[in-house]
Amino acid sequence: MRVLLLEGDPGAAAGAAAKLAEAGHEVSRCHDAGAPAFPCRGLAEPGTCPLEREHIDVAVVVRGQPGNGPAPGEDGVRCALRRFVPLVVAGDVSRSPYADWATVVHEGTDELDLAVTEAASAPLRRHADAATRSLREVLSRHGLDSSMAEAHVRRVGDDLRVMLRPNVPVEPAVAEMASVRAVGAVRALDAHPRVIDVTIEH
Repeated sequence: MRVLLLEGDPGAAAGAAAKLAEAGHEVSRCHDAGAPAFPCRGLAEPGTCPLEREHIDVAVVVRGQPGNGPAPGEDGVRCALRRFVPLVVAGDVSRSPYADWATVVHEGTDELDLAVTEAASAPLRRHADAATRSLREVLSRHGLDSSMAEAHVRRVGDDLRVMLRPNVPVEPAVAEMASVRAVGAVRALDAHPRVIDVTIEH
């Protein structure tokens, strides 16, 4: 997998970078080692931002010491979150401002590759909520019980896989409408996936 690696203080992610590379992950950075926090790579050299040029599976931010607010070298975290890239908060996670936004919070950097794998395969909650609301609206409009309907969304490379579970029998026309509306609801939230693939569990 390709990992966007960020650090809260200079050198904090050096060990993590080596461990991720050893585990077979490709590591990308917003800043060259030793470079100032501003400007980032994308500003200094347009077209080289990892989030725009490459597919990033997971973002990892590592802190060597506690801190309350975002650090300058962590600016890529905001960019990754806006693109719904799963986030792993690692290292010294105490008082991390990103904990509530993280897919995985992993104290230290040992077995960091496992945390990255867990984050990459985790369900996308906000996407699932949008798809669930859309599904329930379609079912209710057709006089069907929507109380148990739910959706699950996962990322697969550049694409999204949406599973709709109406939990009631639905006619093909209703299923088709639910699929179309789910794609629209997810796309309205996240415009970055290349393909949104929807299946319905009957």
